[in-house]
Amino acid sequence: MAAKLRQSVRLKKQRDGSFRPCWYGQYRDGDRQREINLNVKWQGTPPASGKSSDQGNRPFEASRAKAQAALTSFVEELRQKGRAEHLTERLIESKTGRPVQYVRIADLAERWRNLGRESQVTEAHLVNCDAHFRRFGDFMAHENPTAVFLYEIMPEDAAAFVKHLQGALAPATAQYGVRLLSKACDRFLPTGAANPFASFVGRRGNGGTGVIHRKPFSADELRAILDAAAGDSFMYPLIVTATCTGLRRGDVCKLKWSAVDLDAGMLSVKTSKTDGNTDIPIFGPLHKVLTARKGNRQGFVFPEAAAMLKENAPGLTWRFKKIVAEALEGDTAEPEPDPVPAAEIEAEAVEAVEEHLPEGKRRNRILAALRLYCAGESVRDIERELGCSRATVSTDLHAVQDWTGKRFMRRGTGRHTGRSITAAVARTTRVTREKGKLSASVRDWHAMRTTWVTLALTAGVPVELVQRVTGHRTVAVVMENYFRPDREQFRKALVGAMPGVITGAGKRKRLKPAEELAGLAAKVAAGTATKKDKARLQKLAAKL
Repeated sequence: MAAKLRQSVRLKKQRDGSFRPCWYGQYRDGDRQREINLNVKWQGTPPASGKSSDQGNRPFEASRAKAQAALTSFVEELRQKGRAEHLTERLIESKTGRPVQYVRIADLAERWRNLGRESQVTEAHLVNCDAHFRRFGDFMAHENPTAVFLYEIMPEDAAAFVKHLQGALAPATAQYGVRLLSKACDRFLPTGAANPFASFVGRRGNGGTGVIHRKPFSADELRAILDAAAGDSFMYPLIVTATCTGLRRGDVCKLKWSAVDLDAGMLSVKTSKTDGNTDIPIFGPLHKVLTARKGNRQGFVFPEAAAMLKENAPGLTWRFKKIVAEALEGDTAEPEPDPVPAAEIEAEAVEAVEEHLPEGKRRNRILAALRLYCAGESVRDIERELGCSRATVSTDLHAVQDWTGKRFMRRGTGRHTGRSITAAVARTTRVTREKGKLSASVRDWHAMRTTWVTLALTAGVPVELVQRVTGHRTVAVVMENYFRPDREQFRKALVGAMPGVITGAGKRKRLKPAEELAGLAAKVAAGTATKKDKARLQKLAAKL
């Protein structure tokens, strides 16, 4: 902090040449010239020359003096703060042996990327973290632009951002973002500084969080999906692999031949998300798929899928969902009514957007896309004009449809005549949520993973073996996030596992003497018969 801070007040002009309503203060901080809005409005008549440095009338000069006093007070407070911070830094350095470092909000993403870690994390994970830090940086730049360093984040800033996340993102994503920021603050704030996000991070768990889990497919639904995919040479092998292994979409598409042991009938895959090792038996349908592709002589089992995952990952999900819609809904759905002309409900749609979303970038983007669409522009045209992806434009317009309760998007060329494939996909793979939030995807690629775990556990496979297949480090993660049986599956699993004295099931059917004799003879031949079995065998043999 410089020993002396030189200062002055002035007015700034707007584009039309008129003065802005408040005085601004300029001061020099070391080698830097800084400026702040003093929030002191000028009064009276400004100088005729149009220069705020010239003399105005008495009320004008009185407001100048008030602004000067506000700037002097601010600079003095800044000077005292600098002295206090210097003393604090010296104290912390003497206690810890390390100099104090102040991390800028804008540098959070880079600092987080360069942290030392016990195990390597994926680039996809770091990109996701970048997005959360960038979202917070943009929020602070808009809501509290004077805050540059982490220690300048106020509790009310954190509270406002948490509210913003909860209104803009899915509950689990918002919760993850808050937890990430809390961890970053714990790591980068100076010793003794309070973490503004600490009070917003609760325990993990699904109770009361609003998280909507994927819905598993039944065995009959899986058969229907495989039948529907049979004619798609690109998707069918991928869906078989997901069905038989429970691997995530990325791990299916990037499955390597080095992970495949056809002779031993096992896959050994290191998962991309958790970096965990998995051992998965190669079941019959998957064995046929792998055998048919064995001669492609490439590192990836499905090189085309690996390329599409990199270039158009949402396209993979869309193709999967279309197959699910065809399998579960077929041609039984009623024809879609003709959409309402978008231009006729533009005012109503704009009102719905403003009601559901706070002011900000997302609201502005959706309103811009909506107005262009109502003017007759296509989704492709809007994509080019706004510079955002086609998927984003489509998602935004579908959200407006949900908020208005009226379908205005023009019908595409779906596979089924007279109805929209987009609507069929929405009906079969998504569920609505409370007002103001986008619908949740419950039957996408990841639902295959939930299906595998649910079917395995309800069939009596020990959870420790399921954990070995999924690559999760704890049983709790498997049970909390992936074991999602419906009521009938849950009932059958319990009835099959519990004794008849509890379930009320009938006694076991008694075998005929000849059948029992054959079974006991087989045990003797295999060397597994007990003394009781042998005695029973002799007794039965004597009677026959």
